[in-house]
Amino acid sequence: MYQIIFSINNNEEAVVLPAVPPDFGPEIPQNNDTFSGLSRDYNLLGTMGLWSFELSSIFPVGRRYSFMPADALEDGWQYVGFFERNRPRGLPFRCVVLDSGGVCRLNSACSIDSFTWKVQRNGNIAYAMTVREYRFVSGVT
Repeated sequence: MYQIIFSINNNEEAVVLPAVPPDFGPEIPQNNDTFSGLSRDYNLLGTMGLWSFELSSIFPVGRRYSFMPADALEDGWQYVGFFERNRPRGLPFRCVVLDSGGVCRLNSACSIDSFTWKVQRNGNIAYAMTVREYRFVSGVT
């Protein structure tokens, strides 16, 4: 079972998502370009774009399901609060993805470009978010 962990400001606060969708993973674009020569087109290899992925699942409210990691919260409102409180701060999040053996498969700064939630009939909170890589700007190239 995979785990997804989000943290903010060097682990000032962190959450382990309670449920990981069965199919997820980053889309990693490359900014290639095509230009026309005298007799044919050519492909110019560009820089790597920012990875991104979408997540949609549930935040349980008041119950613990068997599929939830031990560190996951039972109060889904704490997840909503975590993302809504920290997105306006202007700080990147950190996203860590661990596989079922505990091996880190992704550890990167990111932004939460969109975050929506709604209360389901059973009281759980359904959510969807778009996560995108954040690259720190430095003077070194």
